Amino acid sequence: MSVTQPGIETIETDILVIGGGSAGCMAAIAASDAAPNMDVTILEKANIRRSGTLATGMDALNVVAVPGIATPEEYVRGVDVAHLRGIIEEDLHYVLAEKSFAMLKKLEGWGIEFEKDETGQYVALPTFYGLYPGNFTIPMAGLDLKLILSREVAKRGIRVLNYTMTTCLLSDYNGVYGACGFNTRSGKFIVCPAKAVILATGGCGRFGMPSSGYMYGTFDFPGNAGDGYSMAYRAGAQLRNFEYVQHYVEIKKLNVPLGKGYDLEGKTKMINERGEEIEYRDAWDEDEVKLLLSGESVYERFSHLPEEDIKRIEEIWFNSERKHSIISFFREKKIDIRKDDIEYGFEDISLCSGHGMSGIKVDTEAATTLKGLYAAGDVACVPIQYLSGAFVYGEIAGQSAVKYAENCDTWEIDHELVQVHAEKIFAQLGRTDGIKPKDFELELRNMITKYLAPPRDAEKLETALKWIKKYRNDVENLKAEDLHELVKAVEAGFILDCAEMTARSALTRKETRWGKNDYRSDFPERDDENWLKFVNLKIDQETGEMVVFTTPVKRGRSRGDK
Repeated sequence: MSVTQPGIETIETDILVIGGGSAGCMAAIAASDAAPNMDVTILEKANIRRSGTLATGMDALNVVAVPGIATPEEYVRGVDVAHLRGIIEEDLHYVLAEKSFAMLKKLEGWGIEFEKDETGQYVALPTFYGLYPGNFTIPMAGLDLKLILSREVAKRGIRVLNYTMTTCLLSDYNGVYGACGFNTRSGKFIVCPAKAVILATGGCGRFGMPSSGYMYGTFDFPGNAGDGYSMAYRAGAQLRNFEYVQHYVEIKKLNVPLGKGYDLEGKTKMINERGEEIEYRDAWDEDEVKLLLSGESVYERFSHLPEEDIKRIEEIWFNSERKHSIISFFREKKIDIRKDDIEYGFEDISLCSGHGMSGIKVDTEAATTLKGLYAAGDVACVPIQYLSGAFVYGEIAGQSAVKYAENCDTWEIDHELVQVHAEKIFAQLGRTDGIKPKDFELELRNMITKYLAPPRDAEKLETALKWIKKYRNDVENLKAEDLHELVKAVEAGFILDCAEMTARSALTRKETRWGKNDYRSDFPERDDENWLKFVNLKIDQETGEMVVFTTPVKRGRSRGDK
């Protein structure tokens, strides 16, 4: 049902999904399947046919416990030892792995092909390095993944509002009852009252600045600007693990790992700046920390490999989900790995739960700490969940949201508050003087790289907070020339919130637990005695300030070796 308010369109729905990427589509599909008579709506700031981090597809599910090959217990142990190092809610990971094979079969039923051997068994590759590699990675032909998901959405008659930028959640700090946003093509402002809301907005790919200086040349998807983190925080939800930043060694100026991920069992060579062969590999944390502290680049050499191996590598690269940018990079730089080395270094930092740890606190039902609000995918704190987690917890979120919505009514909307919010957003279009969003974001993200990228210490983090305080004033004076710039202005505020989350969380954890991802030069050692705990944050309802606090790690149904 649609009712027009002065200058605002109101669209009521039962289940509102914010974000039309993989997790969002799966959440909407699951909600519709669980309650076909309920109204389900997706808000997506792009177009769900090619939106989100995996807009151009994916080549594998990295977490599938195929019966007879791997178990949920092995996944819990492997992800903890290889990545999380004791900061883990084991039940979250157990549920992910437990439901992963059924999810693979569902995707297979929709037409996605997974690699099998000559006996018909799924091909399972190692997911982790080190003591517990675990064969959880199942290669797939997923180039048209998003097209298939959007087709399933359309088959169910789910309402999709493409090109809709969500600007805030409607909340009383205890529960969430809808969201607001605007159409990025027409400028129409929209309010969506809902019985339950699912956030599936991805992480914050546009966080640190890459060495290329190109604002959108990031490792993670630049369309994700921390929207969900910021909106959930402002609504009153708890978030956690923002001291951990994704900090990869990547190809300089291209911001992808490439070669090190396909090193042919160590056949390629790693070379230092002096041309000496070294034993460095990306998965070896001690080597990564040494490289981080040295400030040097490393190079990967392929020229000694036989032509068949060279062709195999190129086939993988040039047919990957990032093939267009990869092909352009090699063509413009005139790089031929038959004779040229590839330079690597630490590039931009980002925030993400899929390949990292930062996110909104959720339980095994995908529920946040606010009533009626659920989260799935990179925005939800299910660390190192990859695409499998987006699908599994997307499905769980849709089903949980339906259960909640069945027992509640749509809230009464305070249209005066909505009007005030809309006027504040569109005031940025009407200013004759102010700061351009691009200029603000560039300065903010350069500050993030300078002070929040490891190695860091208390002085750098305190300096970052001083800058953030200044930027709080500046962000209120952004001036947008058109709707495109208005989107960037809203996103700049989201990035700023994420910067403060990282600065305050990193300042709180007085140790180094995850090496290159949280290295503190003033506390360079891991300290289990004092820091085997989560660092959480939320907004203070009275003051509007950010509050950081810790909670102990609790073991679940599968305790692994630490």
